[in-house]
Amino acid sequence: MTLYRVIQAKSFPAVRVGRRLFIPSQALDDMAAAAIASGGVVDAAEWRPAQAAG
Repeated sequence: MTLYRVIQAKSFPAVRVGRRLFIPSQALDDMAAAAIASGGVVDAAEWRPAQAAG
């Protein structure tokens, strides 16, 4: 439920198509990289995606 709450609060990237939520694979890759870099676990409620350059 935590991930649903942060998506609802517009704090985590997701796209709703019909009743389904799709999370961009880049967001998951970035979250995994952050966990690897920190050597621990990344909390979805606290993690924020990097802003796209441009």
